Amino acid sequence: MRNTGTVSRGTPPAEAAAETLRQIGNATGISVWTWHALTDRVYHSATIRGEALDEGVPLATTLANLDASDRARVRRRMQAAVRSGKAGVFRFRSLPVGGAAREYSAAHFPLGPNEVQVIVQDVTRTTLAERALRESEDHYRTAVDLNPEVMWLADPQGNIIEFGPRWLEMVELNAEQTLGQGWASVVHPDDLGPTLAEWTRSLESGEPLDITYRIRLRSGDYRWMRARAAARRDQSGAIVRWYGTLEDIHDRRVAEAALRESEEFARSILEASTMAIEVLDGDGRLIFMNGPGIRIMEVDDFEAIRGLPFEQFWPQDQRAVIRGAIAAAQQGQTVRHTLFGPTAKGKARWWDISVSPILGANGDVARLLALSRDVTEAKQNEAEVVAGAKRLEYLARHDTLTGLPNRMHFQEGMDAALVGLGGTSLAVLSIDLDDFKLVNDTLGHLAGDLLLREVGGRLNRCAAKRDLVARLGGDEFALLMPVDRPEDAAVTAQAILAALAIPFEIEGETVSIGASIGIAIAPRDGLSTESLLQYADVALYRVKSDKGRDFRFFEPAMDQALRERREMKRDLSLALGRGELSVVYQPQIDIGSSRLVGFEALLRWDCAAHGSVSPMMFIPLAEESGLIDAIGAFVLRQACAEAAHWPETLSLAVNLSPAQFRNRAVVRTVADALEQTGFKPARLELEITESVLFDESAEALASLEELHRMGIRVALDDFGTGYSSLSYLRRFAFDKIKIDRSFVADLPGAEDSAAIVRAIIGLGRSLKTRVTAEGVESWEQLLMLRAEGCNEAQGYLFSRPLPQAEARKLAESGLPTKPATAQRRQRRA
Repeated sequence: MRNTGTVSRGTPPAEAAAETLRQIGNATGISVWTWHALTDRVYHSATIRGEALDEGVPLATTLANLDASDRARVRRRMQAAVRSGKAGVFRFRSLPVGGAAREYSAAHFPLGPNEVQVIVQDVTRTTLAERALRESEDHYRTAVDLNPEVMWLADPQGNIIEFGPRWLEMVELNAEQTLGQGWASVVHPDDLGPTLAEWTRSLESGEPLDITYRIRLRSGDYRWMRARAAARRDQSGAIVRWYGTLEDIHDRRVAEAALRESEEFARSILEASTMAIEVLDGDGRLIFMNGPGIRIMEVDDFEAIRGLPFEQFWPQDQRAVIRGAIAAAQQGQTVRHTLFGPTAKGKARWWDISVSPILGANGDVARLLALSRDVTEAKQNEAEVVAGAKRLEYLARHDTLTGLPNRMHFQEGMDAALVGLGGTSLAVLSIDLDDFKLVNDTLGHLAGDLLLREVGGRLNRCAAKRDLVARLGGDEFALLMPVDRPEDAAVTAQAILAALAIPFEIEGETVSIGASIGIAIAPRDGLSTESLLQYADVALYRVKSDKGRDFRFFEPAMDQALRERREMKRDLSLALGRGELSVVYQPQIDIGSSRLVGFEALLRWDCAAHGSVSPMMFIPLAEESGLIDAIGAFVLRQACAEAAHWPETLSLAVNLSPAQFRNRAVVRTVADALEQTGFKPARLELEITESVLFDESAEALASLEELHRMGIRVALDDFGTGYSSLSYLRRFAFDKIKIDRSFVADLPGAEDSAAIVRAIIGLGRSLKTRVTAEGVESWEQLLMLRAEGCNEAQGYLFSRPLPQAEARKLAESGLPTKPATAQRRQRRA
């Protein structure tokens, strides 16, 4: 739109644009309260009646403006906010103004130990808050910066665990994709690095986060957001949660830049608005309308209506209201009405309109600002809006799949129960389903959802009316119940285990699962929601580690064991950089010729804090924490580099974890190791266990076939210990079968083990596949294996796993190996 050139005399264009933006803020009716609990005084940006206050007033004075039935409740909410240090929302009504009471929505946030800030907004006409345009840039920033559009919650490591529903409306992610670190996928590529660096700095230092970045909306556009977060700590000072907000500051950021550059740039802010913004001269004549307003009002030629009295654009029966609003604005007041008025082309519309004064440099009213927002849909569907608001409130506190209370609702229930605990006890049961992932993977997510709903129903039937059952996420559930003694919780836990042990009928399939339950008791184990949930989870973890399908009460020793496990996982993450990981090599012997044919590479961890750690302990930790890919790549490079110095007749066997096959990266890892070390693929043998193919993963099978095509041999390790070993031999052409040491250990005396070993050797002979026996520790075992036709053996009868130098010396000697007759019988770690 071309510049009209019409501004008040003596008013600079940039200042006039700033005044226009400030008056937009006046029209939105947002109030900010700051309550100091120690002095019981409230400081306002504006009261709910609209008058300005410069000094603090007692809280009672502010509450006097509220409906009598709401005063005590609002005071309790303010006091509870100070005690808990949590953000929250509540509603209240004012005393009748002009014959009718108004309803307000308040969001409170902790500012300090005894200080709460409350954002109050008039929601009488609509539950959707409009962007505030304030009298000044500072007033605008205060109102908008503290008005959270998306609330979110993260664990101490920075993983997102909860977030407000507005997030899913803005971006093209679902809930599962958002959790953890998934939210970062919509951050602008130019902003991602600095954003993650700043977030990491806050996580490491514990200092609050305050950063701006752009996110990609569903439309593909990027908008500027401001993320702020503060840590919540327990009594020992440890961080237990990060509470944060994500605020849309796009318009304000653009506005600040615009005001710094030129009036024309400032005008672009008005053009980005979703409402009609009209500027009137001091007499109430139209002199400016923004582009969106022209389109909303369906005006074809603005020049044809410029200079006309504003009241002429309204129906005859509404003009008196418009004249009254203009007269009030000329006296320095802001007036707001909801009026009916057709567009220029006659389309019926309802408008939320406000008229405000724009002051000139001398403080007099120089112009008038009219804001017209189309509220036709809201007006026509007020009942739907109310119902929708109730639905949103319900969804914010309930799990959409099962209908059970969600984590937020459950924690609120725990907070309330702990406050009124008195002399009674409270039990918290943390419930995790066993074998749920197997159902999800085999029958699909739809069946998994149906199963979760069935589980929710059974849990409800096991609980009393006064108990609270919730789904915390995934296959995690929780139960809160008052108890007279801990045995009451045990009875309920046993009832839950029995109920969930009964098979489910899901889409014509019979599904059997179980559950593991951890129990914490208040006040015995703690008096805070966070600690009780944590202790119940610790007890649950102990049940899981003991094969599940049972319940346990929390014991302090469990917490210590979990801390030690966390410490070991942390130390393992540093082990590579500290040089604590090393590779040893166990000889593999051809039984027929008694000659050395190769080595198996085995990983060892000599930890400064924990000493020599068994692979049986640290390999699962590496798989859980995602370190297995880096550690596996290290073993491959180290072993291939060493084996390149051996005679070419010797092979190298390296174990691969099932976790390394979760994506096709394992092929790239192996190829890189061979390329970097110059080791020939034909000399490399990769050992996998049956679990790699357990879930019939097409990706894992494709990776194995690609490795085969590279000339690499693949061995099936620990054969015979899985669920369906023979089926794996049919699905993939393995080059070698390795007999698990558990069968070899009982030779030659145990007939059952001997029969299994004979069968495996015979199977290998039929398939023309070499067979290696692991864990050979005696002459008797070796002689039987030789008699049955086993090809290769390895174990302490021949040699312990050797360090690099000793293994190279043995490889270069070319001498036949001799069994170590004097060595003690012991098993490989």
